Amino acid sequence: MIMLHKFLGVIIFVYFANMTWGYKTLPGDTRVIMGAGNTQFSYKTTLPGNYTKLVTGLFTVHFKDGNCSTPFFVCAYVLDDETQMTVQMEGFMSWGLKWINFFGADDLIPITVLFFVDEIWNELAAGSIQPQYSVPLIIGGKDLASVSFSCVIFSTNPKYGLYLDNNKTLYYSNEKTPVTDKTLEFPQILNLETRNIVLHKSTTTTVREKNPIDFYTCNVGNYWLTHTIDWSRLILTNLIFY
Repeated sequence: MIMLHKFLGVIIFVYFANMTWGYKTLPGDTRVIMGAGNTQFSYKTTLPGNYTKLVTGLFTVHFKDGNCSTPFFVCAYVLDDETQMTVQMEGFMSWGLKWINFFGADDLIPITVLFFVDEIWNELAAGSIQPQYSVPLIIGGKDLASVSFSCVIFSTNPKYGLYLDNNKTLYYSNEKTPVTDKTLEFPQILNLETRNIVLHKSTTTTVREKNPIDFYTCNVGNYWLTHTIDWSRLILTNLIFY
């Protein structure tokens, strides 16, 4: 009986391990959409779990019956399994369409999609994240010992938080005094560098592989920016916009 319990325990462990990492990114997906103004776009991405709403600009859309459409684009979703949702969007490039953030449960990491009209980012609101310095949002890490990514904020003294994993675990925050710094608790974090650069605060995190796909998020107020690192994909040279 004891051996049977151990055997079943192994099966259950393997099942949940596989369920956790059933999520896959799509080939070529960077979560960055580029195009000239008023040109049509069609985009598909996968999300690591069961997401329930998206936020874009002033619009919050709650998912219902496979529909996630907004005034800016038509949107449909399918929950593939407990670990993955596939989202398909079609619309026209517009200066009013810059960010999409997908949200689920409070402990599920937000996922970001960015739109660059004419390959330009022109939003300079005080305290906002400047994502032109952070793309691509899906990073390939195949055969690399480590990767680095940045979050740049248009403020010299912003209050921000940094999170990791798809369960949105905090590893750094200056939102309260004293500062919360848990980086040493996570051996996959090799370095966290913060700098002030001409009216901007920049954080650069260097990490090594923990899971086949890792997630890291930067949050400032209502702004969220998530990097997904797929360690099975070849690295893609960063896209640079101004």
